[in-house]
Amino acid sequence: MVSIVDLIIPTFLAFREGLEAILVIVIILLYLKNTNQQFYYKYVFIGSILAIISSIVFALIFTAILGGFSGTLEETFEGYTFIISGAFIITLILWMSKEGPKMKKTLEEKVEFSIETGKIISISILTFIIIVREGIELVLLLIGATSVGSLNQIGVVLGSSIGLSISVGIGLLFFYGIKTINLSKFFKISNLVLILFAAGLITYGIHELIEAGVINPIVENVWNMKNILPESYPDGNPATPVWLEIIGSLLKALFGYNANPSLLEIIIYPTLLISIGLISMKLWKRNNIIVLNQYPQYEIQEQKNQ
Repeated sequence: MVSIVDLIIPTFLAFREGLEAILVIVIILLYLKNTNQQFYYKYVFIGSILAIISSIVFALIFTAILGGFSGTLEETFEGYTFIISGAFIITLILWMSKEGPKMKKTLEEKVEFSIETGKIISISILTFIIIVREGIELVLLLIGATSVGSLNQIGVVLGSSIGLSISVGIGLLFFYGIKTINLSKFFKISNLVLILFAAGLITYGIHELIEAGVINPIVENVWNMKNILPESYPDGNPATPVWLEIIGSLLKALFGYNANPSLLEIIIYPTLLISIGLISMKLWKRNNIIVLNQYPQYEIQEQKNQ
């Protein structure tokens, strides 16, 4: 049976990642359209299709490997996998903090350079790299949410389809109707969500390693809030309001919420949030200043769009 939680989480994640990928495609296509170079559309589509296929293959392989273990070995493998996945997402957060303020201008310049130099295949490569990065990130986020929140696989597939469909619909609106895209605000909000998710994913990986006996928790179960805000839906306690079960399960799947964390988890989670957040903010501000200095007219136009 597919619950509302099984649908909400993958829908949200797929929408977020899908919209970011769709915006990249829309930016490139709009630039080609505005410069009367629609002939090069096909290279954007080729790169996008190859990226989607590669992401699906990655998902199948990664899922098969992850499901090939059981018991303590499974906890150990999942622990290290989630930590590595969280670290990978952090690199994407930092990359987006660096490139976000100038993403639109950078994409347009790279596409124009590819056309001027005759290296047309570079447009497909550019599109492929950016889209496959979003695809892999979505796979890691969905697998992480599925494992942490014990989501129904049918719900994950259905929810992901809904989220991606919504993002495609918004992308079409941008391309055919709305001509301004507030990338700066979108990427800022996206980065905030990803920071929370990455910190939760790494902390949950630590939790799995503690369960496997690989890491010392320092102090087990510093507190227990399962009777106040449970981690699962349903949690088996008839006295717990359904809405609290839903909120708790959403928090666990999205941000690694643990109702009875160890001291090590309590230390690691806020440390990651603060450190990643500060570094991301510093990179964003520094590169935003660079954009102001290098592309003053572009920045004025972006402010008008906002």
